[in-house]
Amino acid sequence: MLFLFFFIGFVYSQVTPDELISMLKNTPKTINKRSILENHDKLSDEFHNPNLPDGSIVQLAYVTPWNNRGYDLAKQTAHKLSHISPVWLQAKPDCKIEGTHDIDRNWISDLRAKNEKLKIVPRIIFEGWSREQMEQLLISPQNARNCAKNIADFYSRNEFDGAVVEIYMQALMTMQSLQAKVYIIETMEQIAKVFKKSALEVIYTVPAPLDHKNQPNQLIEPKEFEKMIGFSNYVQIMTYDYRSEQISGVAPYDWVENNLYYLGNGRMPRILLGINFYGYEFTQGNVEPMKGDRFLEALRPESSQYTFDNSVMEHKLVTPKSTIYYPSLSSLELRINLAHRMEAGIAIWDYGQGLDYFTNLLI
Repeated sequence: MLFLFFFIGFVYSQVTPDELISMLKNTPKTINKRSILENHDKLSDEFHNPNLPDGSIVQLAYVTPWNNRGYDLAKQTAHKLSHISPVWLQAKPDCKIEGTHDIDRNWISDLRAKNEKLKIVPRIIFEGWSREQMEQLLISPQNARNCAKNIADFYSRNEFDGAVVEIYMQALMTMQSLQAKVYIIETMEQIAKVFKKSALEVIYTVPAPLDHKNQPNQLIEPKEFEKMIGFSNYVQIMTYDYRSEQISGVAPYDWVENNLYYLGNGRMPRILLGINFYGYEFTQGNVEPMKGDRFLEALRPESSQYTFDNSVMEHKLVTPKSTIYYPSLSSLELRINLAHRMEAGIAIWDYGQGLDYFTNLLI
């Protein structure tokens, strides 16, 4: 069956699943329970090309304090990353910065020793704001500039290279109004200007623009996205956590591709494709996140069945009690290849939730 999608009046993909799979080094038939159990912790530079021009491949990895395996994995693979984003900081009302106790300066020094070109861009998320407090930030350019300067000064003092700034969805949810998008984007532009004056990169995150039926969800539109691209270093599309009425993959391939084309219209520079290193376990009436150690436990019993679901281009594990969609070398390579074909970068959430050998796919 062709992946043939008509959307907004044009056709943008005519590649069959078989053709996509034939391009892979890690085809689904080579990935099985035994191969995973035997090789999941073996690292290699099989795909890595150290001779690529600086900036030609953007590969960002998030590291979280609650999945601390990511810290060690980041050090082991620092030579393959362009950006690392530790999830440490929060921007509270009045732009008070919290989370500084999580900053690990020894770890940063180790990363820089491994790769002097690696950019440290800690995430900062706007949280804990009331509607009134957020409104005061959004309607006043001066308030936005003052907030941005406070954050930028803190980042400069700590010798960071920039930030992943999560404000778009947080502000939208706080304001509970799609009309607020105009003010949110203006605020983001003010923040970006201040950051750039301080020689700091700014990376914004936005939600996937399409719902499970591949229809616009109105959370972000192409013109809004284009404006963001104009004032940001990069914008990450959060192409995971697909929501469906049925049990399905974490990020079905056609949905990921549709989201990229809808927002980027084939123009992908400075876009980061969100890649998940986690999965989900579906049981009777319940959904739980799945990370690597739990997945390996579920994989071991003979009663579990591991297959490739062509409808979403992801592997799934069926146990007597649940269905688990968790990334594989095949599913990840498919999505990384998609990003490369569109000259987009990737942003991995998060390093500590994956199997170590997922990082072997990095260029």
